[in-house]
Amino acid sequence: MSDSLSTRALWLPTVAEYPDVTRQFRQWGQKVKCGKKDRVYGLHEADQLVAAARVLEPAADQFLLRSLTVNPEYRRRGLARDLMQRILCQAREPTLYCYALDYLQDFYLSLDFNECDVAAVPQAIAEPYQRYRERGKSFVLMGWQAESLSKEPLSV
Repeated sequence: MSDSLSTRALWLPTVAEYPDVTRQFRQWGQKVKCGKKDRVYGLHEADQLVAAARVLEPAADQFLLRSLTVNPEYRRRGLARDLMQRILCQAREPTLYCYALDYLQDFYLSLDFNECDVAAVPQAIAEPYQRYRERGKSFVLMGWQAESLSKEPLSV
């Protein structure tokens, strides 16, 4: 396993490469379009894109992990965790929120995300979350904060 870890590399595509990443997301079954203002991350293993994530900035300095997926042929190998750890280590987004699917809550908790109270998060994060919930989506609102900013967990 250490060999595969050493061949993995974080990739920060340019905006010009976003259409290629969008095609990959769609090939992997995701209805995603990488927009010019998105922050897109990829994980390469042996020169092949095997996982990708998309972070939105719905308001100034408020970041939302909107898409995280792994090539179906490479799932169950720790690639999503590896990609997320690399993203969080960079801390380009000092506070990062996500709308986690119920069954992924433990995954995000293991990455030091905390469940958040909708009333305690920025409006640009809370409003879409509330709309999803009103439409019957069973997401869990979660947040992560860089250690250098605060040792206090996000409001629960």
